[in-house]
Amino acid sequence: MQDRYVADVGDFGKFQLFRYLFNNDESPLNGKALSQIWFMHKGEGEENNDGRHIDYFERMVGTDEYLEHSLLDVIMRDKREVTELENLKLLKNAKFFYEEVPKALEDRYLWLNMALTFSSKSQIVAVAPDNGMALKCNRVEKCFDLLTLEKHYSQKVQPHKYIFADEVSYFYRLPYLEICIVYQHLSRCFSHDEQIHSLKSSLQNTYTHVLAVKHKPYSPRVFFFLSKSQVIHESLELRLQRFTLEHDEFWQLF
Repeated sequence: MQDRYVADVGDFGKFQLFRYLFNNDESPLNGKALSQIWFMHKGEGEENNDGRHIDYFERMVGTDEYLEHSLLDVIMRDKREVTELENLKLLKNAKFFYEEVPKALEDRYLWLNMALTFSSKSQIVAVAPDNGMALKCNRVEKCFDLLTLEKHYSQKVQPHKYIFADEVSYFYRLPYLEICIVYQHLSRCFSHDEQIHSLKSSLQNTYTHVLAVKHKPYSPRVFFFLSKSQVIHESLELRLQRFTLEHDEFWQLF
C-alpha cells in the first residue's frame, strides 16, 4: 500500500464492501472487530498509472453517500495519505496496521509477528498487499502455484507487494478470527474469471469455506473471504449475494 493509492477506485470499492458487511445494522456481521493490515511501502519512484483512477465519483453516485463525500474530500484537500482512511471513521470497530514492510526476509518475519500480534483479538482480518498473493502462473494448465515465504521469497522482485501462502495461514489460525479477507489484483496470466475460479479452488483445498467477490471498474480485483465455519460462511454468502445484486454493475460474486 502506498499513499498515492488513497481514495482511488480501489479504496472506494474496498470500503463500500466492508461498510456494507460490517457497518450496517441489518448485517449479521455488524460490529465485528476488524484489523486492516496495510502492506505499507514507499514505492521507490515507480512511474505508472496506479492510484490515478479518481474520476469514478459520477459513476458511484448514491451507492454510499458518506463514503463518496469522505473520499472526495480527501482528494480535494490533497490529503492522499493512508492514515486519512482511519481518520475518516469509515468503519466501526476497525484498526489499521501501518508498519512498513521490510525488504530482508529475516525482518519480514519480525514484521509478520507484529502484524499477527496487532490483529490477534480481531474477528475479521483483512490483508491488503498491492498485488495480493504471491503466485506462479501456469498458462497451459490455467492455474497458479501459491508461493511460500520460506521457499519462494527470493522469486519475487518486489516481495513487499505480496502476501505469501504461509502468511495467509498464520492470520487464518489466529484464535479469535472468524473471517480472513485476502485482496488479489488480477493479472494478465489468463482470463480474470478463470483466475478467480482457479484461485478459489486452490484456497478451498486448505480453507474449505471460501467466497470471492470481484470489483469490476478499471483494473479488476478480487476479495477472497476465508471463513472459519460453515455457519459464518453461509451468513456471509447471503450478505454478499444481496450486495452484488444491489451493485451488479460493479461487483460479481463467485
